[in-house]
This record gives sequence, structure tokens and C-alpha cells, in this order.
Amino acid sequence: MTLTNGWRPALVALDVDGTLVTYAEFHRPPRPPVVEAVRRAHDSGAQVVVATGRSMHSTLPLFDQLGLKDGFAVCSNGAVVVDVSERAPVDIETFDITDTVRYFTEQIPDAVLAVEELGRGYRVTGEFPTGDLDGRVTVVPHDELVANPVTRLVVRWPDGDRERLREIARDSGLPSVDYAIGYTAWLDIMPVGVSKASGLAKVARRLGLTASAALAVGDGHNDIEMLRWAAVGVAMGQAPDDVKAIADFVCGDVESDGLAVLLDDYFAAGPG
Repeated sequence: MTLTNGWRPALVALDVDGTLVTYAEFHRPPRPPVVEAVRRAHDSGAQVVVATGRSMHSTLPLFDQLGLKDGFAVCSNGAVVVDVSERAPVDIETFDITDTVRYFTEQIPDAVLAVEELGRGYRVTGEFPTGDLDGRVTVVPHDELVANPVTRLVVRWPDGDRERLREIARDSGLPSVDYAIGYTAWLDIMPVGVSKASGLAKVARRLGLTASAALAVGDGHNDIEMLRWAAVGVAMGQAPDDVKAIADFVCGDVESDGLAVLLDDYFAAGPG
């Protein structure tokens, strides 16, 4: 990819898993070429915003690994916006999950459910596959899971099929939720209208910017809204075909540090 008319983004929105790090490196820092490219973008004056399905408690350490002490993070697929310098949320969207939990419990009795405990971990209804969750994990009955509004509900079907889970979610008819499907039989359910794009729009307003100044990079179905939102949306090389189809460009894959190459197209020359 090459620059067009010398345009340089003022806001760089970056997915994490499959973009900044490989899926096999979930618990590891980004590779040095990626760290260096992100730092160059930041030092050139761009606002680097991590936009991820990860929770706040697993996103903040990433900024330490990148050597960034300021900026914003859009966590939980848009439900939580975090001020990195304060290491605290500045905007939180919650919703009542009573009907949603009832629906998925009836449709998939062997699924396990989880909700975030902001900044700490998760409350879950059963054991998740090893490595799926981090932070403090507490097993609770379904009644306790739905006791208060939450930022996000996770439905994990360890022995289920991802496409079948997508169908069940699509057929739910629930008017108050949006959802994003993962690479496994994992479903993130958020308040209606909440996505990485909605979180990024809030960050942009705080920074006095608009989508016209934004570059967004991601690889998953939960990145589609933000790739459409940004002036330039770039899909990673290993992204599914339908994600690539809505992107403006496709860069190299995560295994070949495609993000680093892309960012250096814009920022290798230093400050604009």
C-alpha cells in the first residue's frame, strides 16, 4: 500500500488480537517491529487508540508494552472508553441482560456465560476453556449474573459450532442488543448501537477530530463497523473475505507484521 496525496491520519485505531498481536501470542507483548511502528506513529503526532474486544484490565498492560502513557482505549467492543493516562474509564455503556441470558440459556443449555467485573475480571456461570479469560474469574449462579446491568455478556459454546451460534444470535429477535462473533464459538453481546465505531466516535469528539482524520485497522467481524467508520479502513491479510470486502485496503497478515509495514507507509518519515 502507498500513501494517497500525502494524507496522514491524525487518529490511528488499532484492533489487538490478529492485528497488534497474533492469536497464539495473546499473553505476549507485540513483536518489536510492531511496537516500533506504533511508537513512530505516536511520536509523529497521531492519536493512537486501541479498539478491542478485550476488557479494560487486559488492555491497559498493552499500553505499557507499547511504551504509551497517554491516549484512549476503546474496550469491550465499544462499551468502555478508557483514559490511558488516568487508567480509568471515562465512558461506560451498560444494559439489562435478563432476557438475553434467558434466551441463550434456553437455546444452548451447555453454553457458559460471563459478564465483566470492570477492571478486575469476570463473573461466569461455568468453566471456560483454558486461556479464554484472564483476571479474576468467579463462578456464580445465573440469577447473580443478571442482578445488575453490565457492559457486555459473553456466550461461549465450547463444543458448539461458530456458524450455528451466529444463527442463534441472529434469530434472537432481542431489540436491545448487538453482537459480534469470534473466531471460535464465542459471542460478545453489547447494548444496542454499541460497537468499536461508537466508542471511537466518542474518543474522536474528545480529541476534536472526526472520522475523516482516522485510519482503522482490524481483522475480525467485530471490526467491520470501525473499518467503515474511518476515512481509511484496512483489513489484515488473514481477515475473512467479508471483512476484506468492506475495507478500503488489505495489508499484510499479522504473522508477517503487516501492521508495522502499513504504519511505516504513513509514519516512517517522522513528524509531518
